[in-house]
Amino acid sequence: MKQKQVDPEELVKQVLSNVPESFEELKENLDWQLGIDEAGRGPVLGPMLYASCYWPMKYHKLISQTCEFVDSKQINEAARERLFDVLCQLKGKVLTFETRELSAEYLSKNQQAYLITNLNDISHNTAAELIQSAIKKGFRIKEIYVDTVGPKQTYKAFLQEKLQSLGKAAEIVVEEKADSKYANVSAASICAKVTRDQRIIQISQELLPNDSIGSGYPGDPKTKKYLENTNIPFFVYPKYIRFSWQTIKTIITKRDLCIEFKDEQESAKQVKNLDNYFKKNNTNNAFSYDYRTLTITNCIL
Repeated sequence: MKQKQVDPEELVKQVLSNVPESFEELKENLDWQLGIDEAGRGPVLGPMLYASCYWPMKYHKLISQTCEFVDSKQINEAARERLFDVLCQLKGKVLTFETRELSAEYLSKNQQAYLITNLNDISHNTAAELIQSAIKKGFRIKEIYVDTVGPKQTYKAFLQEKLQSLGKAAEIVVEEKADSKYANVSAASICAKVTRDQRIIQISQELLPNDSIGSGYPGDPKTKKYLENTNIPFFVYPKYIRFSWQTIKTIITKRDLCIEFKDEQESAKQVKNLDNYFKKNNTNNAFSYDYRTLTITNCIL
């Protein structure tokens, strides 16, 4: 796809020159539409980022046609950063956006817990949180566009139920490739992607100051090299690695390591009475100890 050069300052000027209201007036008096997308669902390294981007329905045509937001995957890094600059300059003037970072540690903990939360449910819950956040801030959200995760109808019904619990109603559209169909979902995808890329740079500087860990996707040569060459004693990998991914499980198996993940709920059931560990010997008023196998619960560096 041919990359279109954009001047962030010029786009911002074009939009704001056609919006006479203050941001507070837009928030108080107009209905808004909101889009949600994510970045980093598949990587084995680094966080997953969710983002929402919303603006007044009255100015949807102005914003979408002027800025020409597109799916972040369809443009290069420089173009994404320019459009993100536009979003940052328009934030708090005619639109706003919000991000949620779901760390590798958080994803691993939920997917390996005693009561497992799968990745689809994590995604659905995060999207619902972003919608609820916008509503609680006082925005009149009347249209919601979401890039689907899992079955569309299931996802839509879940979001509708969350809205009803807040006593709100809105038109909800959940579709495949929504990030290439709806401008505010495209804008959300740019927010999520650029924010995640910035976070990966920070993680890379921490883990490999003189090299790169790559994008974090299992197929990335630099990421593969990092995973192959890293073996932290006992912990195996740092906290930025998603231990629940099959990629990591395979590597751990190849290294002949036996790691059993258990969360606090399960462990608590195994220790019903701490006194069982320390049994008093009535004959000599001394203690004998019942040594048991130590299980490490969700230990991620």
